[in-house]
Amino acid sequence: MKLQNHIRTYRIELATLFILAYGGTILKAQSFYTPLSNSLLNSIEDSLHLIDNETFTTVKPFSVGIINSHIDNFNEKLRLEGNFASNKWLGRKLLNEDLIQKHTDDFGFRLNPLVHMTVGKDNQSDKTTYLNTRGFQADGRIGKKFFFYSEFLENQAYYPKYQRDWILENKVVPGQGIPKQFGKNNDAFDFASVKGHIEYQPSKFFNFRYGYGQNFIGDGYRSLLLSDNSFNYPYLRITTSFWKLQYTNIFTQMQDIRYTSPNGAYTRKYVTSHLLSINVSKRLNVSIFETVVYGDSTGTRGYDINYLNPVIFYRPLENALGSVAGNVLLGLNVKYKLTNKVHVYGQFILDEFLFKELKAGNGWWANKFGYQLGFKSFNTFIPNLTIQSEYNWMRPFTYSHQDIFQNYAHYNQPLAHPLGSNFKESITWLRYRHKRIIGELEIMYAKQGRDTTNTNWGTNVYKNYNTRTQEYGNKVGQGVGTSTFYTDAKIAYIVNPKTNLRLEAGITLRRFRTDVEKGALKNETTKYVYFGLHSDIANRYFDF
Repeated sequence: MKLQNHIRTYRIELATLFILAYGGTILKAQSFYTPLSNSLLNSIEDSLHLIDNETFTTVKPFSVGIINSHIDNFNEKLRLEGNFASNKWLGRKLLNEDLIQKHTDDFGFRLNPLVHMTVGKDNQSDKTTYLNTRGFQADGRIGKKFFFYSEFLENQAYYPKYQRDWILENKVVPGQGIPKQFGKNNDAFDFASVKGHIEYQPSKFFNFRYGYGQNFIGDGYRSLLLSDNSFNYPYLRITTSFWKLQYTNIFTQMQDIRYTSPNGAYTRKYVTSHLLSINVSKRLNVSIFETVVYGDSTGTRGYDINYLNPVIFYRPLENALGSVAGNVLLGLNVKYKLTNKVHVYGQFILDEFLFKELKAGNGWWANKFGYQLGFKSFNTFIPNLTIQSEYNWMRPFTYSHQDIFQNYAHYNQPLAHPLGSNFKESITWLRYRHKRIIGELEIMYAKQGRDTTNTNWGTNVYKNYNTRTQEYGNKVGQGVGTSTFYTDAKIAYIVNPKTNLRLEAGITLRRFRTDVEKGALKNETTKYVYFGLHSDIANRYFDF
């Protein structure tokens, strides 16, 4: 179906829901879905990381009921009083409430519009940048155990130059799929996206979620295990919780959009992941991660029943099936609560290694691993000031594979860190909130070795690692040396906390330097000022 038909259908459905909004009684509005949004989660995270709170925080988005009450309580604290905000329909819907809400003992439903209307100016273009996003989200409950969520977004955008260049090179908008180009110079983009899931929680021990969206594993801003960096994908997530354990299975279908299968669809591959999270004590959480990627050039292999077992170890299974049957990665996530206000965290990802070669210290190419170290501090020095800082380091060739259809990537983007491999990065966030006023500052600095057209230094996870430039002497930053300094400062006012609707203004400075200017590698400095109205319910990563 064409995009226009999709839009027309959603507009009809939305109009119908507006009409239904005036019927029924409202008891109390509740949230049934927690989106992947760092800015939204930051508002309630301090209570999640208290020493006496043993909530598992490694896998996101959270299952229903985990933190929804925290979000509802926070929204109530931000509720505006006064005649217009409390007594007028327009004021209540604009500032305090869901647009449409109905809640009874047997049924709950919410519907809200979503917008991202931003205009800006960058120093590398004469045109005004803009992002024009319109859509809606709906979530609800049927009975006590069945929940659902749906989201639709329609977008048109003209991005700052460095973002346009990246999109044109990679054929996707970061985290948002394939765009249609338009405009005088064919450098503006039109794209739409959908997201949704159904969720069933039969008891306190089990949660089943089948959806189309993203998942995130970790306690940091970045994840080296699985992040929300790439586009949406279909998944089945099963969460089992008991005693001090939480066991998560994620079964997904990914796509390599560079190729099509015989039926014309993008080539499919599959990623199956396990995560065992253990509260060793009130302060210490340790999570063990395992994932396997498998597929073939025809995209017809289908789900391998060998990988459907939810408790099997993949590395021995891979050896039994043959080394090219799948690409297995192992990982570790650790969080330790130093105090009620401060915790430290870290990750380790292991793709492949030989102890003999590692001990030799000769830079063998297949010693592929990376790590993350970070800390987060809540109510730092003053109430509502959060400081987060982390360091990420990744060896060359990590996440890549000799079968390019089995790399750890989806829709032309890495499934973990946006930079792929062969980098080291420092990133720091400061977030401050006073009632509905928010200030945010991000500072990122990264050094990375880049590939060129005819060389493979282990940066691009889509390259076959058998085309590597050298066998030994490999180190982080090899190839064409580059550095990226990125900082973004913004101030925002929460118009309506129900959708984290924010009126915001900010400035971005990005400075990219390369040792050799060649092709897409060019020294450039971006200064970008922007202003807009934004329903901040998803993370969008342009800090690369």
